[in-house]
Amino acid sequence: MKDRVHLFYVVTLFLVAALAISACAAPAAPADDGGAAMADEGEAMEGRPLPDDAAEEQVIRYVTRDLSRLNPASESGFGRPWISHMWMPFFLRDRNHDLHPWLATDWEVNDDNTVYTIHINPDATWSDGSPVVAQEAIDFWSWALSPSCISCWTYLRLGVVEGAQAVIDGEADTISGLTAIDDKTLQITLADASPTFMAAMAHYNTGFVKMEDVNADEFAADANTRVNGPFQIKVWDLDEREYEIVQNPNWWGDKKPYIERIVAQWSNDENITYIMWQDGEADIAHWFTNIREPLRAESPELFVLIPYATNFYFALHTSKPPLDDINVRRALLHAVDWDLAISAAYEGSRDERVMKTHITPELPCFVADNWPDFGYDPELAKQELAASKYGGPEGLPKIRISSGGQSPNYLRTAEIMAEQWKNVLGITDVEIRPGWSDAWGQEADLVNVQRNSWGATIPDPAAMITGLWKYYTNPDHVALVDDELDAMMAELPTLDPNSAEYCEKVSAAEKRLLGHYYFLPMIWDLYEYVVQPYVKNFDANVDNNWSTLLDIYIAER
Repeated sequence: MKDRVHLFYVVTLFLVAALAISACAAPAAPADDGGAAMADEGEAMEGRPLPDDAAEEQVIRYVTRDLSRLNPASESGFGRPWISHMWMPFFLRDRNHDLHPWLATDWEVNDDNTVYTIHINPDATWSDGSPVVAQEAIDFWSWALSPSCISCWTYLRLGVVEGAQAVIDGEADTISGLTAIDDKTLQITLADASPTFMAAMAHYNTGFVKMEDVNADEFAADANTRVNGPFQIKVWDLDEREYEIVQNPNWWGDKKPYIERIVAQWSNDENITYIMWQDGEADIAHWFTNIREPLRAESPELFVLIPYATNFYFALHTSKPPLDDINVRRALLHAVDWDLAISAAYEGSRDERVMKTHITPELPCFVADNWPDFGYDPELAKQELAASKYGGPEGLPKIRISSGGQSPNYLRTAEIMAEQWKNVLGITDVEIRPGWSDAWGQEADLVNVQRNSWGATIPDPAAMITGLWKYYTNPDHVALVDDELDAMMAELPTLDPNSAEYCEKVSAAEKRLLGHYYFLPMIWDLYEYVVQPYVKNFDANVDNNWSTLLDIYIAER
């Protein structure tokens, strides 16, 4: 077995490099702190004294764009600030991408990076006092990869495990590569070597729930769902729109959080949550639109950048007419002046962030001109539309655009696209509706352009684009088909990020993916939290997780 500390160093070195733009520095190996990486040593969980300047009431009021069910397997949006503090992944990342022990104390890997052994903290228990055991991870992960788990994402993290694909395909009930050596030791055997696999073990989608609590395929946790982290649900009611989590009084960790409650509220109309902020009804906010820009100009110190590389774009469903013809997709792209369109839609605030590749400038292997023939070329667009099987605008089926929310930036981008298609290509049968596909009623299955986003919640360009590929080959999404690219993507997780061929192969795979012309770009977005100055010790990691939640507190105002 390789030395554990050395392997922690190797993985954290890669993760830090993943967002470095101009310089790389080797991170220190994480402290073996048994799950208390974010707090000082020596303090007991019970009776942790508040700082001298702390307010009597330790409550965070949070406003955001949306909230949905809580389930670590299906989490992909706005529950990320706290979900890893409810159902703990084995490790936790900090802002610099260093891995810290969380539910596990440490891990080992064999010489060829195919067998990983994880040691669960011997003190780890559920909120009912029962011990956390390795078999529970196996049981939940096997369900999370199965067709029974509706809208779940864990397959992106565990797809490289031996036997995972059989479960994903519904051909097996249990992931054969997972073994409980004993109650506190989990062995993971991979189908192929993966030097960076441990990055997935710090991802929120690898937290797990006791299977006795999973009561539906579209499982949604409630106040009765047991947790193994420092917070639990008090109420999470999607119908009544009541959302509150509180301290788990039986948390086994040696640090009790200062924060007693987190109360969340949301609205698709960010004007509403911005007014709440202005009226002093919010302590932390997460906004996407330009509504935040006046506040940035006035108080830039309130903005905390999330170290998260992400894309916003309109995905094109390649099996739905007229987007089943690549010449139509190419024509739609080349008919729009994207620099001018995004500048107008975002009022100049994202001029330097116009999306022109999937891999963003913050990630290694970024190649600025990696998209074949990207750019505004109206004459080429006309030729491409004429070369399509539809022959021109007259025979073109209707284009239906769903904005994926109420954001004026998204809607304005869609309007500009439609206007330029009309002016350059003569396409007039275009309809835009705010919201998601359900806004179309009986026409929902005909929506062929859908606003999407994708981010590197593992700060690794290979993980980012292989995840995109897995998701968009789904017939229910974009329905991409490319056997050669499938083989290229399968190789990427096996590569050493420090090897000379790594970026060459990542870039080649991205270039071929972009060559399918399956989306219309908007921006490489910058995710941020806006934090009141009396919220102390706040920080976030690439997961959008409030990674310092154990040490955050509310000071007297």
